[in-house]
Amino acid sequence: MLSMMLLAHLLGDYLFQFNFIARWKARSLWGVLAHGGIVTLVTVICAILVDPGWWSYALLIGIVHTVIDVIKARLIHAKDVTWELIWFITDQVAHMIVILMVVIKSGASYQVIRFYGLPLRPDMRLLAFVLGYLLLLQPSWVLLRFLVRGIWGEDAAPPLGQGEKAAPMFERVLIASLAFAGQFALIPLVLLPRRMVYCSIQKNGLGVLVQLTTHWAETLLSVLLATLVGLLLRLIV
Repeated sequence: MLSMMLLAHLLGDYLFQFNFIARWKARSLWGVLAHGGIVTLVTVICAILVDPGWWSYALLIGIVHTVIDVIKARLIHAKDVTWELIWFITDQVAHMIVILMVVIKSGASYQVIRFYGLPLRPDMRLLAFVLGYLLLLQPSWVLLRFLVRGIWGEDAAPPLGQGEKAAPMFERVLIASLAFAGQFALIPLVLLPRRMVYCSIQKNGLGVLVQLTTHWAETLLSVLLATLVGLLLRLIV
C-alpha cells in the first residue's frame, strides 16, 4: 500500500497538477482546493485498486494534503528563492510523513489488486519501474528548478512554468534507460542534440558549437538523478 500511495502522490501532486492549476493555485484559494480535490481523488482510486476497504484512509491522506497546501498558501510567502526551496522541501516531507503514518496506523500489508473482481498480484518490480520513471518527469523538473534556484540563485534557472520542460524529461528517461542497460558510455550522446548549434565559418565552412542550454548545475543534477534511478532499477532486477 505504501508504494501505491507514493504513486498516487506523484500522480496527483505532479503529473495531474497542470500548468493552469498551478497558476490558479498561485492566485486563488479555490485553485488550492481544486488541486487538493484532484490529489484526494487519485489517492482514493489508487487505494481502491489495492484494497476497497482502505478508501477512508486514502481520503484522510487527501484531506490532510489539502489542509497542508491551504496553510502553506495562506500563511507562508517566500521572499526569495532560498526560502522557496526550504518550503518546497518542508511541504514534500510533510506529505511523505502523513502517508507513512497513515499506512503504518492502518496496518496495511501486501494486498492483492482486484480488476473487475479478478485477483491480480502486483509485480513489485514493475511498480518500481513506474515510480522510477514517473519520478524523472514532472517531479524531477520541479525539484531541480527549486534546488538550482535555491542554491545558485534566481539567475541560474527560470521559475516554474518557463523554459524547456519536455526535452529535459526525455533526456532523463533515456539516461536512466542507458544506465539500467549498463551503457554508460552512451550517456553523453543523449546530451548532445539539444546542445549542438551550427555556425558558419569564414563564409564557406560549417562548424558545430556545443554549449549548455541550461545552467551547468541543472544539467549535472539531472544527469546524476537519472543515472541513479537507472542504477537502482538495475539493482532491483
